[in-house]
Amino acid sequence: MAPNRTLHGTPYPVSYPAPPPGPLGHGADPLDARASHHAPAEQAHPTRLLIVVLVALATLAGLAYAGGIAVDRILEQRRIEARMGPKPRLAQLPAIEVPLGGLRAVEMQVSLVLAPKVEADRVLRYQDRIADRLFQTVSQAGTETLTGTGSADFLKARIKDAVNREAGTGLILDIYIERMVVK
Repeated sequence: MAPNRTLHGTPYPVSYPAPPPGPLGHGADPLDARASHHAPAEQAHPTRLLIVVLVALATLAGLAYAGGIAVDRILEQRRIEARMGPKPRLAQLPAIEVPLGGLRAVEMQVSLVLAPKVEADRVLRYQDRIADRLFQTVSQAGTETLTGTGSADFLKARIKDAVNREAGTGLILDIYIERMVVK
């Protein structure tokens, strides 16, 4: 390989041809030619400048206001959570209807409040067995027990017994009776 060649084979040093002449004649500087085609620069009008600045300030003020509202809502939600505690994690059992003898029946929908480290799947995999156990215990109770005072406490106790027996103890903290209708 020759010492005056590069890796790509072009001779070293490269000589480029002279640039073409400018549009206005021979030897004219291209930068001067371009400058002569443009209109002279106008001074910014103070009213236009004021309008642009005011629009920019109004836009920034609107963004700041919207950001303030968003931050306020986030802080309000945190205050509510601090006061009431986090939302409970629920496992909803399927709706069941239990005949009470004769023409009467109880239709109920129940949600279980889970303990802090318990997954809903751990309880819901036993939902059929829990429903069967509830069916047995509630159907043995009389109509007066389910329609009188303390019927919600009675039903919660039966549900807690069924969950503890079928799924294990310590899985639920509370029971929400979402719907209980005695027909």
